[in-house]
Order: sequence, then structure tokens, then C-alpha cells
Amino acid sequence: MKRPIWAAVVTVMMTAAIGAVPAHAAVTLTTTTTAAAAAEGDPIDPPLYDETADGGTVRVNVVTKDRTDLADAAAVGTMMQSFETLPVVTLEVDKTGLDQLRVQPGVVSVTEDVPARPTADDIPSTPDSATAATGQGGTIAVLDTGVDTSHPYLKGRIVAEACFSPIVPDSSATSLCPNGTAQQEGTGSANTGTGPCLTVHGCDHGTHVAGIAAGNGANLTGAPAAGAAPGANIVAIQIFSQFNSEDFCGTPEDTPCVASFASAQLAGLEKVLQLKQAGTPIVAANLSLGSGRYTTACDNDARKKVIDDLLTAGVATVVAAGNNAYDNAVTSPGCVSSAITIGSTTADDQLSAFTNRGPLLDLFAPGNSILSSVPGGGYATKSGTSMAAPYVAGALAVLHQAFPDKSITSLESLLKTTGKPITYTGATTPRVDLAKALGQGSVNFADFNCDRIEDIAVADPEATVGGDAKAGLVRVIYGGGKGTLELNQDLPTVPGGAEANDFFGDALATVDYDKDGCTELVAATSREDAGTLADVGVVDIIYGSAAGLGAGKASVRLEQGTGSGAILTAADEAGDRMGAALAAGLTTAQEPYLVIGSPGEDIDDKADAGGAFYLRGTINRALVQGKTVGTDLAEAGDKFGSSVAATPEHVVIGAPGEGVKPSPSPAAAEVVSGAVTVLSHELNSSGVPAYLGSAHQAEVGKLVSAEVEAGDQFGAAVAATEGTVTMGPLTMRGSYVAIGAPGEDLTFDGANKADAGRVVVLSVVKDRNPVVQEVGEYQQGPEDVTGAPEAGDRMGAQVAMATLGAGNTTAANLRMAVGVPGEDIGTVVDAGAVSVFSVIGTPGANDKWIDAGNSTGMPGTPGTSQKAGSSLHGTATRLYIGMPFGPGAFGGLYAMPWSNASGGTVQPVVSYVPGVGGLPGAGLRFGTAAR
Repeated sequence: MKRPIWAAVVTVMMTAAIGAVPAHAAVTLTTTTTAAAAAEGDPIDPPLYDETADGGTVRVNVVTKDRTDLADAAAVGTMMQSFETLPVVTLEVDKTGLDQLRVQPGVVSVTEDVPARPTADDIPSTPDSATAATGQGGTIAVLDTGVDTSHPYLKGRIVAEACFSPIVPDSSATSLCPNGTAQQEGTGSANTGTGPCLTVHGCDHGTHVAGIAAGNGANLTGAPAAGAAPGANIVAIQIFSQFNSEDFCGTPEDTPCVASFASAQLAGLEKVLQLKQAGTPIVAANLSLGSGRYTTACDNDARKKVIDDLLTAGVATVVAAGNNAYDNAVTSPGCVSSAITIGSTTADDQLSAFTNRGPLLDLFAPGNSILSSVPGGGYATKSGTSMAAPYVAGALAVLHQAFPDKSITSLESLLKTTGKPITYTGATTPRVDLAKALGQGSVNFADFNCDRIEDIAVADPEATVGGDAKAGLVRVIYGGGKGTLELNQDLPTVPGGAEANDFFGDALATVDYDKDGCTELVAATSREDAGTLADVGVVDIIYGSAAGLGAGKASVRLEQGTGSGAILTAADEAGDRMGAALAAGLTTAQEPYLVIGSPGEDIDDKADAGGAFYLRGTINRALVQGKTVGTDLAEAGDKFGSSVAATPEHVVIGAPGEGVKPSPSPAAAEVVSGAVTVLSHELNSSGVPAYLGSAHQAEVGKLVSAEVEAGDQFGAAVAATEGTVTMGPLTMRGSYVAIGAPGEDLTFDGANKADAGRVVVLSVVKDRNPVVQEVGEYQQGPEDVTGAPEAGDRMGAQVAMATLGAGNTTAANLRMAVGVPGEDIGTVVDAGAVSVFSVIGTPGANDKWIDAGNSTGMPGTPGTSQKAGSSLHGTATRLYIGMPFGPGAFGGLYAMPWSNASGGTVQPVVSYVPGVGGLPGAGLRFGTAAR
């Protein structure tokens, strides 16, 4: 998508070419960009007045403010096309009708229903290589000339069909629907193997485009290996009409030809939206067509509304830029700012001679000499932006499979930031690099050996190593049955040496720090000594590679007084506990970052005031309250940095020892209740993450609803996930933050329940005032979530969050897991449990209670002091529940599909237990942390 560029009004020539530039001279229509009419407050596209000046009529698309205005608009002309949900009507009108529409309330825009043609030249080629991921589980809508549904390259994956093919005698346009009508839906309605498309030149275009997006050549002789997303399904929608006039088609040899009315495109896009809303998992809608010449965004185009609606629903509209060799313009509807507009490059990353380009272009993709399917079971090569666009549609399906928690906007951003920059006169546009995007797109998905299968690293920080008790180790389980790996400080892959009471691995994080497609493991040893100074702490970055962790680049140790930036200038002090908390990931610009908590840091002789380090590229800064972060001063015992979490947009730091005044009175004494600070990855004028706000439990002027009490430990645990936040009629990207307060005392049944605990959720949105707002607070009880608060439950000792799907955040896809490690199950003391629920909707309406042996599939039976819920981690697919205190002598970890904890189908839970499945039967607290 591109931002609207409202520049000078220009006159454009609307042509009918979209593939390679045709040899014949296309019929042209003169018009102006729709920005002209908008600037003058006139909804009528100015050239329409000229076309009707001699008493003639013109076919137009009328967009109204809402559907209640359609009846009045339709009354001024002859109805040609109506829509089920869109505020649009297609009319045949004369000049009088235009004059009426110009002054009629509710009319937003009136533009000509111009037909656009697909064209592609046959050029020998080598197919673009397929990626390892397949796009399985996603669907691509191909709005084109239909598809050969029996083609072996596509067979078995056409899940829906429709045809919208206007019959317009004045334009010599007849239907291409197999049954000859202007509209047909259901099986066979977009099949080019029957009906007029059998004999019409140009009807092979849609089959070729569909093959580029989602073809699968496995076990097929003579076929390309694969399209971009060979595992994706296809929705085929025929949106072209047959034109039988040489005046339109250009030459006798090219007559009849095919072209698509904008009204047919509207109908096709509306159908895609309806299918998506009905549950078809459509990721992208491809339009390899266009007309006109636009140097500025055409955002009063009739198609803008449905393209926006699709984006809100989680569907990208991918559009070819056109093949007119314009150096600063694209065709419509690629000029719509919310569409993703694609230009073409050659195999050696040169601009295709025919491609349109300029500031409205979003991406380049391969478009020269692409081999793909054509009707009749064969294959042919074609060139054009028509070929580049479906590659991007398929790439989005692949990325959606790999990163289902990311929005379409985030996936587009990922393609842009990982693409190869192509610089040309007037602009620079990235060329898609899907393999690189796959390697850099994940925050939670650990892939240490680059095989695109989820791996997991599990810490046992109290394990004995080389005779040193509690030196600590991390065990790595590679996905796909590819073995296990042990990491400890006595191995050459990890700096330093194992010592008693180091607790190596007591905090973990993962990120592709060097952006090579393999995930790095960040492992903390927060109790590492430095000479005679105890518990100073260090952090190691262990690099992933195709051969696994530590087998490629040498590991890097981050230690105060070494390296660069703030870490170099920091001095070791006893009890700093650098690395006690870690967060890592990628910003929205796909820049790797690392946040390191140091809760024992002394600030200006204030013991344990706490601090943190923020690393991103060359940025290496210390985060200290009152100095570089916020307005609250660092105070003894704050323990700022005890917990950290982050999303692509925001950073969250907990200070469970923060003092908070329960009253605004200057004389009021602070109560050690805890607080949380929220920052942005965007830097302020001082070069540190910008401060956005703080959350605490103050009674007056409060952000968070609760009474301030000593020992609440608000911020002892934090978790965060990206998502969409609804603000009245607007939906904006932001973050959700969960904050645990395990020391919260609650009154229940008239009795005080000390340390029963609770959780608070915040939303963070950049362009909102205030930026940080409370969503809700949750505790056990009949008005909230399952269970009854009991003394010592410590609900909120651990929290995990995950957004499970793309698109808008809902109760179904925003999940939060809260540890209740002190929960008694029957007579079993401190057996522990996990409460899972959504923070959207009514508390308790969709929560799930997890304890050992219950219906969620958690193995075992509750045991005394097992403290289930003391270790949690969530990815987009699984909830990882660590059980470091048993069952078993060594601990364990359970990988539970989110559906088990969300009221869905209960699937098998994977158990990682020392002594089973290749894991050595040794250790003490396996499962303390997992990433």
C-alpha cells in the first residue's frame, strides 16, 4: 500500500493494456485523475461532461456515502449493475443525469466504467524458483479471465468460482460466463474449458496467473516446479467480457478480445469479501489488469471502498502496475492507495522494459519470461506486470502460513523491508525476496536450523554441569524429529565456563539477530559472578545456522564494561543480575532488537533501583528511570527491569518494587506496590526509546483500577502481543500488554485472601490520547474467570499472550495465559494451574482452566508443589507450559495447541521430558524457561 500523493492535477490517457505492451495501437480514452474533481468539490470525473456534451450517454460507477443514498442516485439513469453490500451502482447516464448526480446529497464520486485488458507476450523463460513454505491453509482469489479448473497444475484446489461478465451492446461486449449470462456462480462458472473462452484470444491469461500464484508441479512432466504458494487454494472469478469490435480490439487478428469493466471488478471484489466473511481463508485477491495513467493516488475510485473493506477483513488486494513503461505513473486500480501495486523486474534485477514505476509503486517481483500453466493442460511463457502481481499474492499466502499472528499490513511491510532495493530515476522500490522475508518475519517462532520447522529451547538453570551444581544448561529440541542439542558454559559454543550457582539459561529470548534466516538464542546467566562480585550477570547470543545453534558464527557475550555503547560504559556491581529478564524480536521496520533487564542495578547509590539495556543496530542505550526514561525517579528497591516484554511497536518494563502514592497529597507516603513503563521503538530527541506512559495502581488519577497495597508486585510479570485496537469507528494497529500482580490481596466471601493475585491488560496505540489505556482487570471469581481466589494463589506470577490470526483482533484470536502456581487442586497443595482467556469481550465468557489431567489434554495428575503456571510461553500456534517442579525428578515442558485452551478441538499435547525422546535423563528444573 502507498500513501496518497495529492499533487498537481494531470491529464491522463486511459489505455487497455496490462500485459506486455501490445503491438497494435490500443483505443484510448482521455480523462483526468479523480483528484481533480475531488479538489473542486465536484464528484463528477470532468471528462464525463465532454463525453455527454453531444447528447450521448456514458456508463458510470456511482459511489455514495452509504447504501441508503443508492436509490436516489440510481433514479437519474438506467441501472446496469447493482451490488449486494457496496455503496455503489453502475448506471447509463446522459448529461442531465450527470448534472443531477453532481448536486445530489450523498454522492461521493462518479467515474467511467472503463474496461481494461490483460495482455502478455510469449517469451522463452526459466520459471522462478519455489520457496520451501507452501501457503497451505490459505486461499488466493484470482480475478481474471477464469481458470482451466481441470489443469493438473491447479487441479483439486479450486474451492470457489464465480463469473461477472457485463453484456454491453453499445460497446460490442458479450458475456464470457460459460452459460452466456452476465452473472454466474458456483462450480464451473469460471471454468475456461467451456463456453466462449474456449475460442477467444486472451482467455488463457487467468490460468497463467493462477499458476504463478499457486501452481504445483510435483510429479508433473514438463511443468514448472511450483508457483509462489503451491499449497494454497484458489478462488477463481471471471471478471472479463468479450469485445467483438475491431475499433476496441485494434486489429482484425485480435478481434474478438477480452477486457474487464470496473463494475465487474467491483462485483468480483465484493464476492471475495463475502467469501472471506463466510470463512474462506482468503489472504490475497489478485487483479492483473488496469487502465489509465495516474501519477497521484486515485482514492475516490469506485473500487477504493471494497479494497479498504477487504484489508480490514485481512485480505490484500494485489494489482499489476501496468506495462506502458511510464516512469512516474501506474494504471488503475493500482493507483488506489490501499492496494498493493506491483511492477516487474528481469531475472538479473533490471527493470522490465515495459513496467510502469514511480512513487505509487509498492513492490517489484519477477515478471519477465515466466513459465506457467495455460488452458488445455500445457505450459507457456509470458511477460508482464500481470506475471509479477500473482507472485506477490502467493508470497503473502506463504508468509501468512508462516506467521499467522501478523496482519496483512505487517506481512506487506515484511516484504518491503526484506526486499532488494531497486533504484531508478525518481524512486527506489524493493524487489520481493520471499526467502529472506521468511527468515526475518518471526518474533515467537524459533527456527534455529533454518528448516522452517518450529524448534524449542528449554532451560534447566539448576542442572549440574561438570560437577558444578546449579551451573545450568539449555536443551534444544529441533522440530521434525531432527534431534536435540545441549548448551552449557563448558562447551566451546558458549563463552565462559560453568561454575556453581551460575544458573545459565534462567532467562531466554529468540530473534534472527543477524537477519540470515536462522533464529538466534539469547540466553542469560543473571547470577554469573565477575571476580569477587557475585551475581553480576551476563547475556550470550548464540547464533543459528543450517547446522544448528552454535555451528556457524561464534557466540557473542554481552557483559558490562565490554563491547560498545551503554554496556561498555556500565560498571559491574554485585547483585546487578543483568539478564534477569529478556525480550527480543523485530520492529515494524524488521530491525532486530534486544531488551535486557538489570533489576539489581544501583542508580546514584540507590540500591536495586534497576535499569535495562536497549540494543538495536548501532543503538546501545541504558534505560534508567528519571534519566533516560519517563519522569519517575529511580529509587532504592524499585527493581526496574525485573520483567520485560516487547512487540514490533512497543517495549514494556516492569518495576514491581516501585513506590506509588495512594493519594495526591504531598504528604502521602508511597506504598511499594509496583508499576510498569511503556516505551516506543521510535527514538526521542535523546536517542532512546520514547516514553509513552506508566501504569500503576494509584487510587487518584489512576490508570489501573485497584487499591494500592504494599507487596502487590504489580509488574512482576509482563507479556505483550501486537494486534488491532478498536477506537470508535476506527481500527488501528497497536499492542496489548498483560501485567501480573501476584501479590494482590483480594476480599472474597467476606475474607481477605492474601497474595491471591490478579492481572491487568492495557492497550497501547500511537495516535491516541492517552496512548496507554486500561482494557480490563481479571481475577478468579464468579464475575471474572474460572476459580475462586485463595490466599497464596499468586495469579499473575507468569503471563503469556499471543495473537493467533491475521486481520482484526477478536475474542477468538487474542489469547492470554495466566499462571496460578499457588492454586490448590482439591486437597493437593500448590499443584498450580493455568487460566486461559481472551481480553476482548466479557470476562469468563471464553476462559479455559488448565490443570494436570483435565479435559485440555494436559498430561499427568496434580501433585503437591508442582506449581503449574510458574513457567509460560506462547507462540502463534502453541502454549508452552513449563513444569520445573515435576512431575518427575527433572521437570518437564508441555506444548499445548491453543485450540485445546480455547474451547476448540482438543489435539495431542507434546511432552518434553528428560529421559524420553532423546532427552538425557538428568537435570533438576527442566522447563524453568522455554523459547
